[in-house]
Amino acid sequence: MKRLYTLLMVSLLLFSCQTKKKELKGNLQNVSSEKSVKRFVKDNILTSYKLPAIEITVATEFNYIGKFDFEIIASSDEYVEDIQGKSIATGERYVFVSVDENRSISKLFVVQFEGFLSENDLIYNYDFSNADYIGNNKYRYNTWFYDSKKSAIENPNGEGAKTRAFLEQKGYTLEDQFMMSRLVGLASKDRKNEIIIFYHEMLHKTTGYSLEKYENSISDEEATSIRNSFTERSRNSFKITKG
Repeated sequence: MKRLYTLLMVSLLLFSCQTKKKELKGNLQNVSSEKSVKRFVKDNILTSYKLPAIEITVATEFNYIGKFDFEIIASSDEYVEDIQGKSIATGERYVFVSVDENRSISKLFVVQFEGFLSENDLIYNYDFSNADYIGNNKYRYNTWFYDSKKSAIENPNGEGAKTRAFLEQKGYTLEDQFMMSRLVGLASKDRKNEIIIFYHEMLHKTTGYSLEKYENSISDEEATSIRNSFTERSRNSFKITKG
C-alpha cells in the first residue's frame, strides 16, 4: 500500500512539474511574441520597442482606431533627379480620435514613425540646437492652421491625404480646416529615422471661425490667445512615460 501511495505521489509531482514547465514555456512564448512586434497599442498606451524605443500614454478622451502603413515617393525639387519617382522612405501612422455620438471628429492624435530606406544615403537634417527635451529625446515644435482637404487634393499621395481617407473609410466625418501641432524627434543616431507626434483640432468646431476669418478678421490678441490655448491642449494630450 505504501509503495502504491509513493508511486502516486511521484506521478503527481512529475505532472505538476511538467505543467509548470508548459506554463513557463507559454509565458515565455507570449513575451517573445510581443517583443517580436515592433509596436502596439494597449489601454491607450503606444509602445514602440525600437526606432525609437518609447512609450506614449494618450489622453483618455481619445480612442485608438488603428494604424496604416505608407511610403514616400521622391517628387519634389529637394531630391536629386536620379531618385525622382522612386520610393525613398516608409512609415506607419497610429491614429487616435475624439468624436461625438455621430462619429464627427473634434480632435485627432497621430504618431508617425518614418525612416529612409537603407539603400539611399538620405537623412533627416533637422537642427535641434533650440529644441526642448520631452522624456529622453529632443523635439522640434511648431503649430499651424491650414486647409486639410485642400492639401489632400493637392497632394493625394501624402500622409495627410491618406489619413483623411483612412478616417473616412471607417465612417468618421471631419472638417476641411484643421489646427495642428507637430513635435518632431530623431528615432535613430544615424538620423535615418524620425518620430512625429501630431495633435489636431477641427478649426471651426473649436474656434467658431473659418480659416479665412481667423487669418483676416480677428485681432492679433485674440489670434494669439487661440493659438496659446491650443498649444497648451496639445501638450496635455499625451505623456511620454518611457524613452
